[in-house]
Amino acid sequence: MFRVIIIFYLSLIFLVGQNSTWDVIQESILTPNCISCHDHGQYFAAQSGLILAEDVAYDELINVIPNNQFAAENGLLLIGTNGITSLYNSFLWEKINAQEYEHFYEDHPEYGSIMPLGIDFLTNGQLEFIRQWIIAGVPDTGIVSDISLLEDTSRYMFPEFEALPLPENGLQLHLGPFEIEPQFERELFYFTTIDTTDPIYVNKVEIAMAPGSHHFILYTYDDDLISFGGSLPPIGVYRDIRNTDGSVNQFTLIHMLWQKFITGTQARFFQYTFPEGIALKVHPEYGIDMNSHYVNYSDQTITGEVYTNIHTIDSTAVNYVAEYLMLNVDDFELPPRDTTTVNEIFWFPDVAEEEIRIFQLQSHAHKKNISFKIYRKSVLDSTYRELIYLALDWEHPPVIDYDPPLNFGQFDGFELEATYYNNSDDTTTYGLLSNDEMMILFGLYYIEEQLGTKNTNVLKPKEFLVEPNFPNPFNPVTTLRYDLPEDALVNITIYDMMGRVIKSMVNRQQNSGFRSVRWNATNDKGSPVSAGLYLYTIQAGEFRQTKKMVLLK
Repeated sequence: MFRVIIIFYLSLIFLVGQNSTWDVIQESILTPNCISCHDHGQYFAAQSGLILAEDVAYDELINVIPNNQFAAENGLLLIGTNGITSLYNSFLWEKINAQEYEHFYEDHPEYGSIMPLGIDFLTNGQLEFIRQWIIAGVPDTGIVSDISLLEDTSRYMFPEFEALPLPENGLQLHLGPFEIEPQFERELFYFTTIDTTDPIYVNKVEIAMAPGSHHFILYTYDDDLISFGGSLPPIGVYRDIRNTDGSVNQFTLIHMLWQKFITGTQARFFQYTFPEGIALKVHPEYGIDMNSHYVNYSDQTITGEVYTNIHTIDSTAVNYVAEYLMLNVDDFELPPRDTTTVNEIFWFPDVAEEEIRIFQLQSHAHKKNISFKIYRKSVLDSTYRELIYLALDWEHPPVIDYDPPLNFGQFDGFELEATYYNNSDDTTTYGLLSNDEMMILFGLYYIEEQLGTKNTNVLKPKEFLVEPNFPNPFNPVTTLRYDLPEDALVNITIYDMMGRVIKSMVNRQQNSGFRSVRWNATNDKGSPVSAGLYLYTIQAGEFRQTKKMVLLK
């Protein structure tokens, strides 16, 4: 289809005369691929300092220093006017040249992601068309690139799957090989230990997957699992979610309630580097649970296999410890043969004394999803709705870095908006299979208060603090976070508004640190409680504080 359009376009040019090369770049490359993010008034345009709308795009690009601090320090311009020299000093060329994918992520992880985000790479023909224009000095008039180049619709292909080289500092995880039967989706977990006694600080992750993968995610656990009388999964055992007959393994599902997201991807080859001074803290005593999902609707058995490199840094290099964010919408229906848009708003808790600083977001959905948008909302202004994330390809949702980070406080919230087209004859709901659907936002953030904890082996809070539970309101799980500046006997109890004890969450000695416990809206007997207002009290030594939370159903 694309080839037919190009042939038609060439015929039109022959009849009326070719537009200038710049006009072709604007009309056939920038506008269809970039304008959804880089238009007037868009968040991405403001963050990057780049508007690619037709009225200003040329002036926005030519001889302009990029907003990216590292690219600017390296002497790059978005595009210069010095011909071949400018090609090698062009930040735009670095960002769109998918042929240099491995060089880009290995040598310049601080440059962000290959563009355009959330859709296919530019074609090889489009890239060569732009390259010739840059070498010619980026004129805004005249013809300097061969229009027939656009007939080449091939794109960069990822390399063959192979083992990753071992990280210099850190550890390598290897999952598989394992088989996926014909006409079957296999999703499994595999728990492994970490061979150290001290916490590790993760600042970079690399993942390589054999073909056929739907996604791969790393999880860990914390005190929540132990508080509820649970135990860690067995080591070195494949724990399938489904048997080959399609029945569900309930034992596998139980541990999913307590998992803490570390990182993950739907792309076969993934590399992410944390911003300087930020790392994710992983406690070795809780191990790592690898989650792999392979889809095989062929008539042949295929083999799944994954390598993961977890790069670590010393705690003295950490200024901020990253926390994970996960917002999940699971109550929706998609009617057959119809387009449906699902919206859900999540308000942030009251964090008046310290703001949450979000520096990464990525979405997760299945194959009926056609767009996934995240808007920033404000309690103070009901009309405020700013687009901050966009994914147009469910298989390759972008991992977007925010520099500077997004500051979220007591009046801020997220609106998740996902649009689906259900091309089946049955209603589709939330589920684990690729034929089901999902609507999940993952993210990473830190809290400004952590600054100044550098040069300590274990990052510790300075004072007792009970943070508002998150999310709030919630359904059915919320996390209670609290800071212990010293070891203490901790008691956490949940009450109803009549003062009756609903759940005793924690009653034991705990070490100092940033702590959390998760409540799944059940009482001490394990039975679900009704919707309403609840109180939770956290006592540590002489310190005692009570806060409110709202359960919605």
